[in-house]
Amino acid sequence: MNPDRIDALLQRSLETGRIPDDATAEERVRLAPLLAAAASLKLNATQVAQEANAAMPTARARFQRTLAQARAAEQPPVRQPVAVGQSRGGLLSRFTGRRGFAFSGAIAAAVVVAVFALVLIQPFGTVETASALTVDDYVQVDGVVSANDGNTVTLQSPALGDITVAVTDQTAVSDEHGERTLATLKPGDSVLVSGVVTARRAIAASNLAVAAGNATPPPEASATPKLLKQYREGLTGLVRVLALSPDGSHARILLVTPREQLLVDIDKAAMDRFLAQNPHPVGATVRVVEAPDLPKGVFRLEGAPGASATPAPEVTSPQFENVRGVVTGRTGNVYMVRTDRGVSPVVVRRTTTIRVGDSGLTLEDVLAGSPVVGHEVSVSGNPDAAGGRRIFATLIVVLGKAN
Repeated sequence: MNPDRIDALLQRSLETGRIPDDATAEERVRLAPLLAAAASLKLNATQVAQEANAAMPTARARFQRTLAQARAAEQPPVRQPVAVGQSRGGLLSRFTGRRGFAFSGAIAAAVVVAVFALVLIQPFGTVETASALTVDDYVQVDGVVSANDGNTVTLQSPALGDITVAVTDQTAVSDEHGERTLATLKPGDSVLVSGVVTARRAIAASNLAVAAGNATPPPEASATPKLLKQYREGLTGLVRVLALSPDGSHARILLVTPREQLLVDIDKAAMDRFLAQNPHPVGATVRVVEAPDLPKGVFRLEGAPGASATPAPEVTSPQFENVRGVVTGRTGNVYMVRTDRGVSPVVVRRTTTIRVGDSGLTLEDVLAGSPVVGHEVSVSGNPDAAGGRRIFATLIVVLGKAN
């Protein structure tokens, strides 16, 4: 493969945001991760700039208040007689006096306070965003589009506030009528996003589902979510955010009840079972269950049908399509899954998250293809606009060997 050719194609991809049509299949494989990485870097740079700009007025105001207090505290110096032969001090002390040193000290202290305030404010977010969105985690979160700049969309989440979502030509986007593009996303669109967290309030989207109809941006939650540490009998609520660690060892949900929001750590095996039994986890009403065999602060989930934690939405909730069946074969990156309704081709991409759970397989086994044949899987993703039953997978949970 010609490096100059790849460089030229990459440059064109960065300028347009998509891989050129004349790129070969092999070149597309090389360019896709490079373009995704570039989008993440651009997104992170935008986030840092926005956070720094937001922090500057606060830091400046604190500095000015400290400086004003130091000036207000000054008192006119009292002239003291100087005895003959008494030293008047050096040139610097005669020029500034004790007052000058005190004032200089106040300025230095104010500068330190201001710089510390800027550093403290800028890189760290509020409790809920720092805990609910962890860099490199796979997440699913819903919300309403409030802006689209042609490279990213701003998502207003009722649980997390504004989130910047990077959408590339590698992101599967669709609604009930078929494929959508980034350009067609508009304020008021109700969407469900899945992808990897790249910054404090940023997600690189792998899949995006758009609901029918428009929605009013939800008010941002006023209460700060708390981490659930002790079991509460009968705790039921609505799942608003789903988060899975890259190695699959940790899982967390943001649970919304009529009175509060809670971050709940879920046992990984229990999470796999929940995902397999609940094709639409975000928006599901669940019950938190205690388990004596789990570490303190880790719980299980059960579906709670019939319970209502929040008022019904005005529009249809956006959801990914789900299939559950047995893998019968693989061709390239397309896995054939036999379901009760027929065979569904499942497209596994670089951005697809795979959970092997207690299946006895490794991620390498699944990607190899042959070892996963005969295993039951639960798949969620976007349907192919071309028709048929093909799905572009965002999340695959590998269950046990089928009987």
